[in-house]
Amino acid sequence: MIQNGLNNTRSSQGFSLMEVLVAMLVLAIGLLGLASLQTQSLKFNHDAYVRSQATILASEIMDKMRANPANGEAFAAAAPDPDDCDLTLNPGAINVTTPGMEVCFWLTDIQNRLPSGSGDISVNAATATMYDVTIDWSDRTTDNQAECEAGGRVWDEGNTLCLVTQVWTVFPN
Repeated sequence: MIQNGLNNTRSSQGFSLMEVLVAMLVLAIGLLGLASLQTQSLKFNHDAYVRSQATILASEIMDKMRANPANGEAFAAAAPDPDDCDLTLNPGAINVTTPGMEVCFWLTDIQNRLPSGSGDISVNAATATMYDVTIDWSDRTTDNQAECEAGGRVWDEGNTLCLVTQVWTVFPN
């Protein structure tokens, strides 16, 4: 009988070591999952930041267009290449700015604040007093730049994110 109890003790040697190894494996998998969750959280936080910047930029130009309704068409016509803009002037120090200057500063802000960002202001085909403001930028996971279509909100098309919004202006008679 003593011999039988000794065999049971020997057959269970190392079982605690196996329990520790399994526990370490479960802990390692949990920590990897936590690290992945943190990485995804950072990515989504950055995406939300960029969308917020696009919304702020769209609101800025729409407010400028609403403040100057008589020159609404000039905002849509004055869409130069930001590289051609003369940005030596400080817009805050100037009392009167032209729509062309406002659009130049706006397009430059888009390029500086959004990855591969670009913007466009166009007269809406349905109504002459409504303008489409389009801002598009690339997702940071790819360089694929698709074209944005008018008439939508924020959407993802081939890793190009687009914000399309409309502003109504009322021209004085």
